[in-house]
Amino acid sequence: MASRGIKKDSDDEILSQINIIPLVDISLVLLIIFMVTANYIMTPSFAVDIPQATHAKNIEQNNDVATIAISHAGPVYLDNGLVTRSELKNKMSIKYKANRDIAVVLSVDKNVNFKNVVNILDLLSELGISKLNIAATSE
Repeated sequence: MASRGIKKDSDDEILSQINIIPLVDISLVLLIIFMVTANYIMTPSFAVDIPQATHAKNIEQNNDVATIAISHAGPVYLDNGLVTRSELKNKMSIKYKANRDIAVVLSVDKNVNFKNVVNILDLLSELGISKLNIAATSE
C-alpha cells in the first residue's frame, strides 16, 4: 500500500506535492486586512482653516443641516464628501426637495478666493436655500 504523496516506481523516485492550504489561508487573511484598512487609507481628508470671530455663536447640528466646506486648494466638500459643482447642485437640490427647512453651514478656509464663495452662495440662492450660516471659531 502506497502512502499519499509518494509514488513508488521501479526507479524508486519520490514525488511530493506542495501543500497550498497554508498559503491560501495567509492570502485570505492578508486580503481581509487590506480590505478593512483600505477604507481608512482612501478616506479623503482636508483641512479648512476657519477664521476667528469675536461674537461667533454655536449652532446645533441636526439632520436639517448640510455642511459645505471649501478648502484652500479649491475643492468643495458636501458633508465630508468631495463633490464637483454640478454634483453639489444636484445633491443640494435633492436635499432641499426632501426638506424645505434645511440650513447650510458654509465652512470656508480663510485664504480661499472670494469668487469661489460667491459661486457657492449663488448656487444655493438659485436652489432657493435661504438659511445660510458661515462657520467661524470663537477667540
